[in-house]
Amino acid sequence: MTPADLLRFLAMAALFGASFLFMRIAAPHFGASLTAELRVLIAGTVLAAFVLANGSSLLTRRHWRAFLVVGAFNTGIPYALFAYAAIHIPAGYSAILNALMPVWAAFFAAAMLGERLGWQTFAGVAAGVAGAALLVQLGPVAVTRDVVQAALACVAGTACYGYAGSYTKKHLAGLPAPAAAANTMLFAAAILLPAAALNLPPAPPPAGAWLALGGLALLCSALAYFLYYQLIARISATQIASVTFLLPAFGIFWGWLFLGEPVTAATLGGFVLVALAAGLVLGIGPFRSRA
Repeated sequence: MTPADLLRFLAMAALFGASFLFMRIAAPHFGASLTAELRVLIAGTVLAAFVLANGSSLLTRRHWRAFLVVGAFNTGIPYALFAYAAIHIPAGYSAILNALMPVWAAFFAAAMLGERLGWQTFAGVAAGVAGAALLVQLGPVAVTRDVVQAALACVAGTACYGYAGSYTKKHLAGLPAPAAAANTMLFAAAILLPAAALNLPPAPPPAGAWLALGGLALLCSALAYFLYYQLIARISATQIASVTFLLPAFGIFWGWLFLGEPVTAATLGGFVLVALAAGLVLGIGPFRSRA
């Protein structure tokens, strides 16, 4: 990885990690569904404008069914679930639980693409469950029904990501990435629109919430995906997947820096266990396969 690509990689991880901070600020004022709706609508519009400005086609008519499915499971539903979680648990919690995504990706790849599950996958599941349990039971937030539901929402969101990854590889492989991202976000906006319209906030959100929403859409979605598409053509898939290790660290850091969220032993323990789970499933570092 060249120094320029390393900077892009770190910037992408920092932006994706900051999404949990921005959701933590915006979601309590906008609500989960409207936060997710505005995030994908703004980001999708920006990406579509970028594609069209470069003289490319959005390819919507030919692939709309696949865009609809990926829009639902890769952006719409998980964004709403993580926005719901942001109302009830710290940003660092959501960031750590988000790192369970490779575990689900491995299971869906086995079910949909015929990839083999090894012992590392099952060990990763055990480590991931232990990390999530440690985080919820021993963290600085009291264990309540809302906290447990928020944690489960994060886990369900990562399951959506895992399914969407295999579905995308099976049905959208080879399509121009910017056009695919623009379509999936715009289709997600269409899916979320009814729920967002029925759950409008009772009072106008403050300026800070609007700024957080703008950062969520423009920085953590449109710009972060733009960097992702630059990198995916330049570095390996394993290197791209290793961003999973950095998201919890950035999520915890941004939450501590801007929201004063405590970093306890349980937070760090949960982070280590979930990072271990991701490393086992991804086969990165000491868990790299020798085959």
